[in-house]
Amino acid sequence: MNLEDILNKDNDPSDFWNKLAQAAADDWHLSQCVVLQVEAKSIKLHGTSAGSNLKSAPLAIRKAIMDNPHEAQLIELEGEYWLIQPIKITATGGPGLTLVAARTSALNEAEQAHLGHFVEVAAAAFSAQRKAETSENSLNEISQVVDLGLMIGESVHFGEAAIRLCNELDSQLNAMRVTLGWRKKGLMELIATNHGGRVRNDTETAAALARAMDEAAEQDCEVGIPPVAGAEINQQHRAFSQSHGNCKMVSLPLRKDGEVHGAVTVEYSAESEGMNQERMDALRVVLDLVSPQLVTLHDKSGWLGARAWRSVRRRFALLLGYRHTGWKLTGLVILLGFLLCCVIPITHKVKASYILRTEASADLTAPFSGFIDTVKVDVGDVVKAGQLLATLDRRELVMRKTELQSELDRSSSEARKYEAEGDLSQMKLAQLAVEQANAKLKVVSYQLARTEIRAPFDGIIVEGDLKERLSSPTEVGEVLLRIVQITDLYGELQVDERDIHFLEQGMEGRIAFTSRPDERFDVLLDTYEPVAIVKDTGTDFRVRVSVVDTPEAWWRPGMSGVCKIEINKRSIAWIYLHRSLNFLRMKLWI
Repeated sequence: MNLEDILNKDNDPSDFWNKLAQAAADDWHLSQCVVLQVEAKSIKLHGTSAGSNLKSAPLAIRKAIMDNPHEAQLIELEGEYWLIQPIKITATGGPGLTLVAARTSALNEAEQAHLGHFVEVAAAAFSAQRKAETSENSLNEISQVVDLGLMIGESVHFGEAAIRLCNELDSQLNAMRVTLGWRKKGLMELIATNHGGRVRNDTETAAALARAMDEAAEQDCEVGIPPVAGAEINQQHRAFSQSHGNCKMVSLPLRKDGEVHGAVTVEYSAESEGMNQERMDALRVVLDLVSPQLVTLHDKSGWLGARAWRSVRRRFALLLGYRHTGWKLTGLVILLGFLLCCVIPITHKVKASYILRTEASADLTAPFSGFIDTVKVDVGDVVKAGQLLATLDRRELVMRKTELQSELDRSSSEARKYEAEGDLSQMKLAQLAVEQANAKLKVVSYQLARTEIRAPFDGIIVEGDLKERLSSPTEVGEVLLRIVQITDLYGELQVDERDIHFLEQGMEGRIAFTSRPDERFDVLLDTYEPVAIVKDTGTDFRVRVSVVDTPEAWWRPGMSGVCKIEINKRSIAWIYLHRSLNFLRMKLWI
């Protein structure tokens, strides 16, 4: 049984309600279906399906109906599932109904919602049918309008429902154009039209049409040309009509819970009769019927952030007013956030860059002028005490040593010869030559021993890439390699002049290396030099911190990173704004 058969004009009220209950029972396979009106502990029976009798219902069901008829209930009893579904007739504003249905299997949420929507649409249509003083044509229009309400209820997206509404109204009302607008930020914005396609809001026609919709929304009543009874102002409608060939038009607001969310404007040509009062009443009924569904679909449209923002705006609208709610809410959130920042304390930390340094280092220099022969290490290598690092070319020294050894042997032979001959003066000169040769030989032997450059202690090579200088000459005292110890490491901070007065000896902090920012190490503040270092970026003080944790194997002198030293508890606002305030004090001298 379709809705048109249920709304047969020859039916009296009891026949309508009985047919409605029977149609619901047939479509949803209900064993019993009863439509009631419960008021002040009294029950008024409207209609029942075949075989249904509320008196034969279990006592628990009747008691549940009397105790709480305005809340949905699903009760399992004696092998049947009883649904008590309140039906609110939004379009008529009359008293609500209660639907009692029984089935051997439970109705899911979708079935319950569809069943309730069907009964609501049929009841609203019947109320409009009874109210309208019309002929058969008017009743046909009401039936079509109700079918439109069902069609909108089946829409999934807001845009789809808006286009369907405009197209169906245009078809039923034989209008020139039907446009739907929706309120955004207090003003109307065109959403859909029966012409289809994308609706542009940047044209003068669209702006004029939106102003006409605003006029109807502000007065919360129907406004049109020719004038409609009840509307005090229709200036925007008159201006739009005059600029578009004296067309006839009427705008009707879309309401939910007493709040206007949008409007529908119907336009006719100047030669047409326009919309009579009967059609306007019928249209008012259908708009009141579909408005809640449109609002629900609009609330579900858009991305997650937009839906959340609309929900927050609705919650704060009563407190902040209906105009510019978003800006007011944003200002309130900022103010509350600032006040919280002024009272919530967190740990104030001084941040400074640092360099890892060591106590012991040694510069290995060239002992004499020569040439680099071999290199055993690279920069960054870890070495042990006594390890061979590099050698100097010793061929010239070996030749020199051989020459001196020959000279020594010759002088020794001459000394023995002169001693045998008794020539004491020549013997003395030969002995002096022996001593001179011995002295030179010791110097050469010492230089030969110094051709091997060895590590003085355990450490790491930090300077001296000698492999690129093989066979290159060296000068006496030239630094060839630099080696530092890995133990006794400390950090040297470069603290900004603006933060130096916060620091005291013994304060604790933590460091993080640039190469491994995820690891933290505890440090302890020692002392800082009283002499400042002036740089292009400002004035810094050198502060020494000792590492509390055990040094890691990958630490190397010269590594850098960031150190944060905990000072005391201060408010969030002071921590982030005190430098700006000090800057203003210096600029304004206050």
